[in-house]
Amino acid sequence: MQTSRSLEQSKPNIDPQRIHHRQRFWQIIFPVLIVSVALVAGIVYLLLPAGAPAGDVAGLAQTATVILTLPLLLMLLPILMITIALIILLGKLAGWLPKAGGIVIEFSENVRRTVRKSTSAVVTPLFFIQQNNAELQQLIRSIHPKSKGERGL
Repeated sequence: MQTSRSLEQSKPNIDPQRIHHRQRFWQIIFPVLIVSVALVAGIVYLLLPAGAPAGDVAGLAQTATVILTLPLLLMLLPILMITIALIILLGKLAGWLPKAGGIVIEFSENVRRTVRKSTSAVVTPLFFIQQNNAELQQLIRSIHPKSKGERGL
């Protein structure tokens, strides 16, 4: 049976700070250094044919334009891909979208007709009662003209 002291001794000596420093180097510093070196090499590759030592202003201006434009184009690349995907999706939807729209319009027309019929059916008894009430009041007025201040027949 192992005691807590023997468990502590059997564990390898793990230093969290050392592990953190090693991970920080390989996961952060090393990739940043590699990308920086690649960017500097690319800029040097673009500047040498442009004649940087000779001082050709037009060549340097063209190189600077390329250097400034490339990051913008790379940032806009995902938006371009999303736009292309949406165009393809809309092209596929265009085949069945009119049929689905017709079905939706037909369904809404059926709902409108059903609602109109049901409201007419609900209101019909109320109209019947109101009509009979108006006829009864007309009959009472014709029998008793003094009840409303009018003269009967």
